[in-house]
Amino acid sequence: MEVFDPVKYSLEENQFFLGHLGESPVVALKDALPQGVAPAAVREVLGAIYDLEELQKHRGTAWVGTASVGAAIETYLREMAKWDQLSKEGAPRFPTMHAWDGKGRPHRGGVGSDSGQVVTYLDENGKRQPLAIELKGSPTKTFHPDWVKPEAPLPDDCTIDSDEGIITCPVDGWSTNFKPDSRSSFNMARARVARHCKSSTNDRVREFGAKVFG
Repeated sequence: MEVFDPVKYSLEENQFFLGHLGESPVVALKDALPQGVAPAAVREVLGAIYDLEELQKHRGTAWVGTASVGAAIETYLREMAKWDQLSKEGAPRFPTMHAWDGKGRPHRGGVGSDSGQVVTYLDENGKRQPLAIELKGSPTKTFHPDWVKPEAPLPDDCTIDSDEGIITCPVDGWSTNFKPDSRSSFNMARARVARHCKSSTNDRVREFGAKVFG
């Protein structure tokens, strides 16, 4: 998969993708799927994203990352919800399939409008923006919505309370205990934190885990 286009999938599938980005299809499909979510779509999208994550981890192959895919999905879900509400107020169901004249009147199939299917949304300035996102390429070209603020750098290690015997993931606060006087107990607790990070649905937790535990 070279391009992820949220329009190709149902709203339910996009919502499911959003909650399982970075998981392998095997993990995502282990439980019954919500209504409206097709197994083939899950394998196609989550499989492609999982493969790209693994290639980046082991081969250094650049791709835009799960955060950008998540942002594209959130944009599509937000626009669809907005269009649904506007259609109830008398607007066309899919505004971008129309051209708008100087008086604000829609003309379906007009010059510059989406043809055949929705491929763009209108930003706050009325400019058309693509809904699909290219997956491969340099992270420096990643789609970055202006409402997403820069995040603080990831911590360099876990938070460790040697007196109380507690080791904590500093990103989401998940913690586990170990015996303060036992190195093997500490190592096992650290391994539990590593597993927690790897299986987390939080992108930053997984990124922290990859940084600290490899």
